[in-house]
Amino acid sequence: MRLVRFTIGLGIGLILTSCARNTTDSPGGGGGTADTGGSTDAAGGTTSAGGSTDAAGGTTSAGGTSLGPAPGPPPSQNCTDVASDSKVLTSLNARFHVPVWGLDKDYLAQANWWHVFNQQTVTVDGLSFSVANPAGAASTDNSPAGYPSFFIGSYAGYTSQGSNLPKQVSALKSVYTVLSTNANSKGYANYNVAYDVWFTSTGTPLTTSQSTPGLGGAYLMVWLFKPTNRQPRGSNAYPGQAVSGLPGTWDVWVDRTNPPCISYVSTTPLEKLAYDLNGVIRDAVTKGYGITNSMYLSVIFGGFEIWGGGDGLQAKAFCANVL
Repeated sequence: MRLVRFTIGLGIGLILTSCARNTTDSPGGGGGTADTGGSTDAAGGTTSAGGSTDAAGGTTSAGGTSLGPAPGPPPSQNCTDVASDSKVLTSLNARFHVPVWGLDKDYLAQANWWHVFNQQTVTVDGLSFSVANPAGAASTDNSPAGYPSFFIGSYAGYTSQGSNLPKQVSALKSVYTVLSTNANSKGYANYNVAYDVWFTSTGTPLTTSQSTPGLGGAYLMVWLFKPTNRQPRGSNAYPGQAVSGLPGTWDVWVDRTNPPCISYVSTTPLEKLAYDLNGVIRDAVTKGYGITNSMYLSVIFGGFEIWGGGDGLQAKAFCANVL
C-alpha cells in the first residue's frame, strides 16, 4: 500500500500507503497509522489502503527493456491450494496463519482495519473469508476504512511459508493467482476488489518496522473494478489498454512518486479473476511504468479496500503460486 501523508489514524504502529483515493481533486490522505493491541492475534502495524497525493502519470518510454524468462505454464488453473482452518478476527490488526493441506505452505489472513474500526469482524474459513461491518464503520474521507485480505510473503513481522518470495522480477516464470468474490451480488460502490503487490529494491524480506516497499521499490495494484467516486493514486495515464492474459481492457493509473504506484483497473466490473500476474508485471516493465527487472517481488496481497459498508462481502477463494 503506500507511502505519503497520512491525515488520520492516531494509534501507534506502522504507517502504510496505497493507491486508492476518491475522484475529487483534493489530495488524498494516504494510509494512516495502525493501532496496536486489541487482541492476542493483533499485530503491530498493518497494511493500509489509503489515498495519496495526485502525482501525475508522465510520459513513459516504450520498449527496449529485457523481460527475463517468458512466463511458464501456471502451476494450477483452478487454485488447487486447499485449507480448512478457520478463525474469526475481531481486532483491527488481527492476523491468522492458514496452512495448506499437504504442502509446506500457508497464507496470512488479516483484518487490517487501519483507518476506521468499529468492531468489524472478518471470518476466515480456509482460503476464503467474509466481512461483517456494523453501522458507523464508514470512512468519511479519501482513505478506505481498511483492507481485509490474504497475503503471501513477509509483512509486519509475519512470514508465510512456501511463498518463494522475495524473487527477482527477471527470474519470474509465472505468478498464477485466483481471487473470486461475491461482488456481483453486492454492487460496485464504496469498495473494490484489489491486489496490492509490493516490489523491493533488494531480496531481503521486509522487517517488522518496514511499512512500505521502500525507496527504489514499487507498488502494483490490480483493481477488478473502479468503485463509484473512488480512484487509484495518480492519474489515468494510459486508458483502455489490452494486457496479455487479462480479459477486456484496463485503465493504467500511474503515480511516479518514489516508490511509484501503478494501478491496472478493469474497465468492465469483474467479481473474479484467474490469471498469471507475471503477465501484468511484464507489461509494466516493458512499458516503463516504474517496475524494473532488477526489483524483487516481495509481497502479494488480495482482498477488499472498503470505504464503507461491506457487510456480507466474501472472498470465496484466493491463491497465489510464485515460480
